[in-house]
Amino acid sequence: MRTRPKRVYEAGFAQQAVALLQRTNRSIPEVARSLGIPIATLRNWYNEDMARKRATPKAGTVAKGSTAKGSTATLPSAVPAETLQQKVLRLEQENAALLRQNAELKVDRDILKKAAAFFVKESE
Repeated sequence: MRTRPKRVYEAGFAQQAVALLQRTNRSIPEVARSLGIPIATLRNWYNEDMARKRATPKAGTVAKGSTAKGSTATLPSAVPAETLQQKVLRLEQENAALLRQNAELKVDRDILKKAAAFFVKESE
């Protein structure tokens, strides 16, 4: 039996894919198809991100056991700042995904127009 070679994605791509999923009201399969990745891969990335967020305390919270009154200890954010190059790459990938989605929606619209015309003729 032949096994597929494991796909390797660029650093930060998983985070960007999960962020895209969270920013939109689209399902995991829709986002995965638009990005050209397996659904299971995106689902795993999403589940790992959710587990990581549940495990780490929110930024700005005081650690348990702190006894100092009025303590304003904050934790640094777990997400590093995005460099300009990473931002450009993320935006280019998002743009490509949106262009693919737009093309799919145009095809869907054309099919619906033809179906509507067909049913109008059929009912006459």
